[in-house]
Amino acid sequence: MLNKKEIKVKKITMSIFVVFICISLIGCATLTKKFVRKPKGKEKPKEIFQKTNQVYPADIRYNNYFIYWRTWQGELVLSMGKNNKKVLGCADRALYNLSQMYELLKPKKQKELEPYVDQLQKIVDELHEGDVSTPRQKRIMRALENHIWDVRRGFDYLDMKKDNWIKQD
Repeated sequence: MLNKKEIKVKKITMSIFVVFICISLIGCATLTKKFVRKPKGKEKPKEIFQKTNQVYPADIRYNNYFIYWRTWQGELVLSMGKNNKKVLGCADRALYNLSQMYELLKPKKQKELEPYVDQLQKIVDELHEGDVSTPRQKRIMRALENHIWDVRRGFDYLDMKKDNWIKQD
């Protein structure tokens, strides 16, 4: 005859065995995820980037540069006195876009835009010199705001297109 301890151990092993059988029949998803290897699937399709040699017409490029210049210069005014790296990046991008606008204009209109390009170049150089004091920052911000209004008033895309000041390709 079996004593009480042996009966107890048998009951525990039988109950563990029954639980194990039930779990394997039900198919517990977490167990299969943990212990079953994933089949090696197909390779993911590679992303394909196509280079286009398409050059947009000059008026569309002028419009894009005008929008980018306005956005970067506005961001420059807003970020003044905060992160110096951001200020320099905004200034460089604004100057680049303004100079690209300059390249797309006819010579007479280029002469009108040239002082604004030079003015922005001086501001960018001043910002690149080093840490700008608070009074200088305020002076630069006022100059930038005036600069934005002057360029927007004199070189707006719709006016340039209407009066045919943009070079043709």
